[in-house]
Amino acid sequence: MDIRIREATREDQDLIWKATMETVWNDLPPDERRHFDRATLERHFRPHAKQVLESTDNSILVAEGPDASILGYAIVGSASTMLSPVPFGFVYDVWVAPEARRRGVARRLLAAAEDWCRAQGYRKLKLEVAASNVAARALYTADGFAEERIFMGRPL
Repeated sequence: MDIRIREATREDQDLIWKATMETVWNDLPPDERRHFDRATLERHFRPHAKQVLESTDNSILVAEGPDASILGYAIVGSASTMLSPVPFGFVYDVWVAPEARRRGVARRLLAAAEDWCRAQGYRKLKLEVAASNVAARALYTADGFAEERIFMGRPL
């Protein structure tokens, strides 16, 4: 598949917000999802996501097809944790249009994210994925990502 990777523009923002919200909603554990609706989730999530999307320390990489259609995007930036003072590259979101899935788009976006992180001087790239997202977990594992910590929860 002929794929071109470019930086996102303002014209891409509506699609990116819509797809990001869809991913967040779908990845929410069912026991949490049943306590509120999508509008409530979006009101909560939007200010946090806005900081990531508008930060000049981050990049939104868009995959385009030969006809300039958007095939997907990846949001990548810097992160750190309380466990390490060393910042690392972090993939905040990867989304591929349903009609373009299983055609190498996500792999190209991950490679572009890795290149971006190397250019920033990061020595590691991390991401978070929903435990229930089996397809994404398989992709990330095949791409060389490995579990480092496991986030666990239970209803009270």
